[in-house]
Amino acid sequence: MAYKERTKPRMLCIYEALAKRMKLGTDDQYYLLHMDGGFGGECGLDVLTDTLDSRCLVLNDLQLRHNRISIQIDTLVICPDKLLVYETKNHKGDHLWGPLTLRKPSGATMENPSLQLNRTMARLGVLLADLKIEMPIEGYVVFINPEFNLLSARKITDYLLPGQILRHFQNFRVKGEIGPEQQRLADALIRMHNPRHFSEELPAIDYGKLRKELFCLDCGSAVRLDGIKSVYCPVCKKRRRTNKTIAHNIEEFRLLFPDAKVTTPRMAEWCGLDNKDRVYRVLRKNYKPVGKGHGRHYV
Repeated sequence: MAYKERTKPRMLCIYEALAKRMKLGTDDQYYLLHMDGGFGGECGLDVLTDTLDSRCLVLNDLQLRHNRISIQIDTLVICPDKLLVYETKNHKGDHLWGPLTLRKPSGATMENPSLQLNRTMARLGVLLADLKIEMPIEGYVVFINPEFNLLSARKITDYLLPGQILRHFQNFRVKGEIGPEQQRLADALIRMHNPRHFSEELPAIDYGKLRKELFCLDCGSAVRLDGIKSVYCPVCKKRRRTNKTIAHNIEEFRLLFPDAKVTTPRMAEWCGLDNKDRVYRVLRKNYKPVGKGHGRHYV
């Protein structure tokens, strides 16, 4: 089990919520697919790091800022004798290696991820020095997608290609035991973690143009009421408790409109429900009321 679990990125949650309620532009749709693929690849690596020796401390999705410089680490494994940094890529298809770029046969070009990995390791080294911790750092770019193929005559030592990943973790060996220094480092990095350091510009959101319905917790499709206590999704065929579905949709409103007041009438409208009492009961159970009468809202 990871010492720090991975959570879905806030920007991915925002774009997923928007995609249910409006038609995204081409660039935004591509961005959503890119984020979703990246998160899926990272979760695929988590399956392997979860099998590591319990003497390792696995910290997922670290977003740090030190000396005004950002440090973003997909996966950090703290061993008794070293640190391992894993940068996960979910690319697929043929890619031609170059010292600065990877290029597809179509001509599409991207930065060689080794450059990103080296920057991350260098910045982590500075942070370790300031924490007065001396540990060697190793790093790997993990190409998690089985359809990825690298066109290169040379062996790239910091690449783990799809056919090498399982063997890398099967041969993983730990020397010694986690000591106070490694524990201190893990706890310090978790305290420093703050996703807000990496806040990106949000797309323009017009409340009036968003669909006002209840959406499925599983597949994101619009659901319909199925009696009093449950809703039914005609797409994935699943039933969920109505109150849980309402609460989830309210959380999406708070995600998209963090500065807007959460009121019973507004949430009833947001969920496409005529029955305000049902929404009121969910709000009363899950949130704290502020104010009285028509000015009451929930936090």
